Amino acid sequence: MNKRPVCYMQTDSRWKNVRLNCNGGTMSIGGGGCGQTSAAMLIETLTGKTCLPTETFRWSCENGYVYANQGTAYEFFKPVFAKYGISCGMIPTVCMSKTSPVRTMVEDMLKQGYYFIALMKKGLWTNGGHYVVVWWADDKIRINDPASKRTERMNGDPDTFFSQAKYFWWVDAREYNNPKGDELDMTKAEFLKSLTAEECAQIVSAANEHLAAQSAPKWAEEELAEAKALGITDGTRPMQLIPRYQAAIMAKRAAKK
Repeated sequence: MNKRPVCYMQTDSRWKNVRLNCNGGTMSIGGGGCGQTSAAMLIETLTGKTCLPTETFRWSCENGYVYANQGTAYEFFKPVFAKYGISCGMIPTVCMSKTSPVRTMVEDMLKQGYYFIALMKKGLWTNGGHYVVVWWADDKIRINDPASKRTERMNGDPDTFFSQAKYFWWVDAREYNNPKGDELDMTKAEFLKSLTAEECAQIVSAANEHLAAQSAPKWAEEELAEAKALGITDGTRPMQLIPRYQAAIMAKRAAKK
């Protein structure tokens, strides 16, 4: 399952009224910054560095990707993600029905660890055009919607979602969602508890063989020399774990010296 990305709202009071010059006039984040807010969510998630919607919105306006009374150009996403070293691309096929092959492609890529930004057409998510972040698909389509926290818009019905989605941009988050060594390591106690008696014996035998091949530390050589002088050992035995009765015999022998 993909990790849920950072969530920002374009309607946040800290920036919803930020208005900048763009092609043909001006635009505010609250009024038309859904694409930039969606991009900011994923950029911050994947880089681990703060990236607010104000940053991506300013960049999009300065580079000509915003049009007054229209919104954000489709061409915005690939270069803004590239600016942060993140791979992004558009699926050049319109998703206009529940049975569109785009649906299978998106669901498969989500399972591989990708995130998506989807452009929604008129319906549950918008009265016009609206960008949202898609981060997982199971029995629901898990969404970070920059304009709403309504349950049905954040956990959408798959058939409804794909019938209302028009275009998709994939964002490669496979390394983030599927890091090497992501599995949690067992504690030593948990590992030992999981072993059968036979497996324990095999491990002990292998460990003893490995130990016998190693050079003894200086302190061990000194202890061995003293034990030989006391007649506790001849210097060759034992070279493995011994039962209590053998340890008792050796201790008794040492006590008699």
